[in-house]
Amino acid sequence: MKPIPLLLGGFALLAILTLGVAAGPVWIGPSQWGDASGTTALVLWEIRLPRMLAAFAIGGCLALAGAWFQVLLGNPLAEPFVLGTAGGGAFGAVFTLGFFPALPGGVWIGAFLGAWAGTLAIFLFARHSRERMLLAGVVLAAFWGALTTLVLAALPEGRLGPAMHWLMGSLAQSDMPTASLLAAWGGALVLGLLLARTLDLLLLGEATAQSLGVPVHLVRQGLVAAASLITAVAVAACGPIGFVGLVVPHAVRLVVGAGHLRLLPLTALAGGGFLVAADTAARTLLAPAELPVSAVTALIGVPVFLWLLARKGGVE
Repeated sequence: MKPIPLLLGGFALLAILTLGVAAGPVWIGPSQWGDASGTTALVLWEIRLPRMLAAFAIGGCLALAGAWFQVLLGNPLAEPFVLGTAGGGAFGAVFTLGFFPALPGGVWIGAFLGAWAGTLAIFLFARHSRERMLLAGVVLAAFWGALTTLVLAALPEGRLGPAMHWLMGSLAQSDMPTASLLAAWGGALVLGLLLARTLDLLLLGEATAQSLGVPVHLVRQGLVAAASLITAVAVAACGPIGFVGLVVPHAVRLVVGAGHLRLLPLTALAGGGFLVAADTAARTLLAPAELPVSAVTALIGVPVFLWLLARKGGVE
């Protein structure tokens, strides 16, 4: 482990979280936090802080899901959006938004069911081959996208706007409790740490891991289910947001290596910081207008990923 990059990363994360609370149409710096009152206190503690914490939890969940999928499938390009898990969740959420708008918690229910369906479909079509599983995920992601487009085309005009706005990916209208998102982030991190040694063994190959006593099939099924669950939480909270689960684990591996006892907690933190930074940019660059955070993550993620490719000479 390299201490200087980790120290710099810690300072960068602290700066990003501070900026995520302070930045906005009106700057509320740390020096104002202690004696904030009235409208300033409302904006600070009821709007910006919960939104920053929500972005942190969602980003961490997406990054952890990406790290799990990459080791389970043995492919560095695997992540919830490539595999179709998030696409299934997005379809389910848009379906309930459009046709069952009065259903309590409809977006959450739709996203959960859609994400589970997306994962189940992958296993149904390619359960015996990790290579086929990734290919099936790419194809199924396109399939879920087509279904989502059909749903949008069938919606009456009054319901089309909310569904389209949600599909852009934004934390502006997220109504999922921040405590629930943080609980999902913390639970995912604890599960990953408990299985860190098992994931390290899986890096040696499934046959080797099996010979060393790892119940490969059980671990695979359980972690894919857990990754689908936290992806569904993220999709339900803010819509589909890409690149977090793809870029962040790669960047962290460059610093700490592939050992999951160090990789997973840093991935959870870095993923959270990445999405907080993207969300801060989304709501401040053209303030008072707000950009879709999914567009910002792509604008950040593409050059970072290309830089990783150039530095490593290819994706390992």
